[in-house]
Amino acid sequence: MITREAIRELAEYESPHGCALTFYYQPTAPKDQSHREEAIVLKDVVRGAMREAEKQGRNECARADLKRILEMADKIQKNGGRAKAIFADSSTGFWREFDLPAKLEGTKLIVNRRFHLKHMAPVLEWKPRVMACLVDRSRARLFRYENDTVEEVVGFHHELPRLGESDGFLGYDAGHNERHVAEAAKQHYKAVADALRKMYERDAWESLAVGCREETWPEFEGVMHRYLRENLLGRFRIDPVAANGDAVRDGIRKLLREQETMRRDDLVREVIGEAHRNGRGAIGLRRVLRSLQNGEVQTLLIGDRFDAPGTQCGHCRHVDLKMSAICAACGQKTVEMDDIADAIIGNALKNSIGVVYVKGDVKLEKAGNIAALLRFRADQNTAVRQAS
Repeated sequence: MITREAIRELAEYESPHGCALTFYYQPTAPKDQSHREEAIVLKDVVRGAMREAEKQGRNECARADLKRILEMADKIQKNGGRAKAIFADSSTGFWREFDLPAKLEGTKLIVNRRFHLKHMAPVLEWKPRVMACLVDRSRARLFRYENDTVEEVVGFHHELPRLGESDGFLGYDAGHNERHVAEAAKQHYKAVADALRKMYERDAWESLAVGCREETWPEFEGVMHRYLRENLLGRFRIDPVAANGDAVRDGIRKLLREQETMRRDDLVREVIGEAHRNGRGAIGLRRVLRSLQNGEVQTLLIGDRFDAPGTQCGHCRHVDLKMSAICAACGQKTVEMDDIADAIIGNALKNSIGVVYVKGDVKLEKAGNIAALLRFRADQNTAVRQAS
């Protein structure tokens, strides 16, 4: 999985010979067990990049990396359903590869001066460390989920009292036994909830997912500690005993997708509302660029359809809409870019600004497919106002 430090390294890299190769592989559902068609498509993408690199005069420096990827094609497309990102420059011996969640927009290969990070935007958002608790009246299994991998960490088993063969006089024993079993189940739930609380206090997890049958949930919910309730990601239906790691991963992924969708909708709504109130929101490319330059931005929102030409300074990395050969910030030479999205995302990541990828949101599209939640507004600072 890719780290923030690795992303910053990629964002800062510039190839001295224009041979920075960016490769993204997004798996698709294979039509047969052999994955033959998927492998053919992958190899065609690489061969197409070879031809394009040759046309642009980058054949020699890109050929070694393209050949290496071509040789890896069979291994890449059998990567357990995960996406793959490779960043390379054979002219400097640079090679980085990362396994990613299968959330990329497609398989792409680009050779340029800089690495292209725009296509990785869907997987750049922070994901919590999730503890999944699979629980029923007598058993519980805890799974740790991080970086899209699942590991079972501990299990619990509390034997319930056996019911007698007879209900006794007027059914008294039946009611007594049922209450005894219910109390034993409650103590089991409390023990599991207490273990989860202690693990949370040791910083072992950040979000909790509960997997159980419908009839189990009210009983377990009733003994949950406040920490567990406040950090509950959600619950999913599953057989706690028979479930395997893949089923647990699928359940957590579904909850995370639902959480991400709600969070993005709320964030878009908040940013646009703040912008209209002249508050902590910026919408539109020109306004967002100014906020980034002023160090105001807390979270950058970028739409899947964002695309805009511009320039970037090769010295101070200043991004501008104006197609000027000289940087307005430092006076050094600039480089024209067909799409400044990579430069904007790169600058944001280098400055520890959160990046949120928003797909198909009508409100954000109307705002120019780019917006930002601000930490502050420089033009509303008292000292700035007095100076102006």
